Amino acid sequence: MSLCSSFLGLYVFIEIEQWSQYKEYERTPKPFPSDSATVVASALTSITNSPVITYYEYLSRDENDTRLYEQLDFQIFYKAYLSGGIISSHHHHVDKNVPFDVHIETLTGVKWLVGNLTGKTTVQELKERIQEICFIPDTTSQRLIFNGRHLLNSKRLGAYNIGQDNVIYLEVRGSLDSIKFLNSDFLNVIHHLDEKSQKKLPGRCDWKRIPLTPSSTEKHSIYKTWPYSYHGTSTRKSRTIADDGLIHSKRSKLHKFTFGHGIYTTPDKNLASLYSHTFIFNGSKYLILLQNRVNPKTLVRLSRKRDGDGDYWVSPSDDDLKPYGLLIKKIGYCK
Repeated sequence: MSLCSSFLGLYVFIEIEQWSQYKEYERTPKPFPSDSATVVASALTSITNSPVITYYEYLSRDENDTRLYEQLDFQIFYKAYLSGGIISSHHHHVDKNVPFDVHIETLTGVKWLVGNLTGKTTVQELKERIQEICFIPDTTSQRLIFNGRHLLNSKRLGAYNIGQDNVIYLEVRGSLDSIKFLNSDFLNVIHHLDEKSQKKLPGRCDWKRIPLTPSSTEKHSIYKTWPYSYHGTSTRKSRTIADDGLIHSKRSKLHKFTFGHGIYTTPDKNLASLYSHTFIFNGSKYLILLQNRVNPKTLVRLSRKRDGDGDYWVSPSDDDLKPYGLLIKKIGYCK
């Protein structure tokens, strides 16, 4: 391992050990990148569909570069892509004629309030309101996210069960004049870890874990007592993990939920991987998962098997989950 610093000593990062060499289709094996922040920035660029660079790249930019640079808030990104939904035992009904307000929040932490909406308001109409209030040039560059789901322009807000004081996350995508940079302080990149598996099979690519840096409070009060779970930010057969979790909760008659809305994750890494996002880095394909710590006091477990495989976990609030790590796996053959 080596310690490197950028110009003027403004930025310091720790280079992690060389990751496993890979071989795919008889081509020259490519190592996993030694700088975790670089591959994470690539993954977030793919997920958000807008440019994300590392903090080192931000500090190294040309002095004549006039583009707008904003810091991506990973905590906001994390909450934006947690998949939630209505619990099956609750019949959620919103009067589509009653006006309500919603909060719009960007991945850089800028917030606005948009009022006088109803369940009949379309997503396109909401984007037009955002364009007026937030001074965004057009609606086509906007991507709205609610409960980890991208909202479709033709849909009404009532179809997504959006109501009073809900938070809708806004991505402004496709602009080369606006770039987000990743402050990698949240990455604990002193070392990487191979995720434990029962048996390592030849040729199989294992998950690599990039730890996240907890706050001093979370390190002692949360991370040592809250169990792990996993979450994928993509879809499986056009369904999110929350969609499939809801289907399973409808089949389960063992639980009576005390809350009407929940965030769905799973302790089963294999199940979570079905919803993992795919991105390309240096010509190779990778999968990415979010690893969480979950509040055991509020957690509802929807068991499918006695050994816990295939379980869905439901938490009443995104405050009951904390980001703990990023899991990345190469698609293809590994030595």
